[in-house]
Amino acid sequence: MPRRSLRVLVVEDSEADSTLMMRALHRGGFEVTWERVDSAEQMENALAKAKWDLILADHSMPGFSAPEALALMHRRGLDLPFIIVSGYIDEETAVKAMRSGAHDYIMKDRLARLAPAVERELREAEVRRTMRDSQQELERAREELELRVEQRTADLKTTNLKLEKVIEDRRRLETELLEIAENERRRIGFDLHDDLGQKLTGLLLMAKGLEHRLSVQSHPCAAEARRIQELVDDITHHTHNLARQFSSLDVQGDDLETVLQGLGGNVERMFGIPCRILVKGTVPAFPHHTTTQLYKICQEAISNSIKHGKAKKVSISLRCSDGQLTLTIKNDGLPFCPPQKEKNRMGLRIMNYRASTIGAVLEIKPLTKGGALVTCSMCLKDPAKFTNERASAGTITGKSGSIDSLQQRIAATSAC
Repeated sequence: MPRRSLRVLVVEDSEADSTLMMRALHRGGFEVTWERVDSAEQMENALAKAKWDLILADHSMPGFSAPEALALMHRRGLDLPFIIVSGYIDEETAVKAMRSGAHDYIMKDRLARLAPAVERELREAEVRRTMRDSQQELERAREELELRVEQRTADLKTTNLKLEKVIEDRRRLETELLEIAENERRRIGFDLHDDLGQKLTGLLLMAKGLEHRLSVQSHPCAAEARRIQELVDDITHHTHNLARQFSSLDVQGDDLETVLQGLGGNVERMFGIPCRILVKGTVPAFPHHTTTQLYKICQEAISNSIKHGKAKKVSISLRCSDGQLTLTIKNDGLPFCPPQKEKNRMGLRIMNYRASTIGAVLEIKPLTKGGALVTCSMCLKDPAKFTNERASAGTITGKSGSIDSLQQRIAATSAC
């Protein structure tokens, strides 16, 4: 069986005792390379010039001692098996030495125990070395992980800032898109009222005059002329209603409950169907922009229910509770079916745009007995935050004013 090589530093003033210790290690299966020192200076030099596997130290010498050697080893930051080999040592001194960091002590008259003790301490030293290396590796891994976390956190912050900017730009574009759509509808309303409406009014007067002359003459076409007059009258009234609907889009005031009551009255006057308004809870004061979008979501939902769903009755419910606002528009018309063609979804997309600009969620679903239920829900914020949003909404309104002027210039150019 091959011998295990061992480098031993012996702190001993007796050459003979040192030789006996080396013979005991040799008999224990070690191939020993050793050096003897008997002073602090010699030990310093030995530790500096070579690496050692083990230190064997006599407890007491004329100019040096095992406790001093142990302290010297610790000052150099070494963790070597340190065994005291002494001719005599009392139990109290041995315990004190062990508490100071010595790993074992052996009497010189029992050197047969030396090799097994060395074998054991070498194994334990290897365990300590492995644990120390593992701890250092773990510490390096932890530092690397912290660095990677810091880098990832910085990347996430950068990405989050970019995402916030994208979201802000998208909301701004959606708001501008809605402003452009409103201005275009307002322009259409003015055209219907000022151009087509006046021409239809003139046509109605001409039809009335024709019908009157034919009636006086008892002409057989008088009845047909009367039907033409009635049809033109219906078209004129419908055009005036459309003109009012398109041109009266501006919301007056920020009181959501009041503007919804006004919307219900307009629906009953323009379409001749009942529109019930139900409000539960305390409605906070919203920014003008928020009130406008909620108002126009209601307006669009009611218009679609009458135009496409043939509704005969609609109701608006506004509920504020538990920090949540829920606005619902219910009608008794035809069952709601999502448009199959993308081009027919513009109205729904605009309603969703309106909801997204105020942080709300829009949902449209059919009712079991016919009709549809439109639900717009949003989290309520603190009044102070709403006050701040009023100021920012004013900035947006200022921007829309420039868009309004641009639309007016485009309309003027088209008229020319």
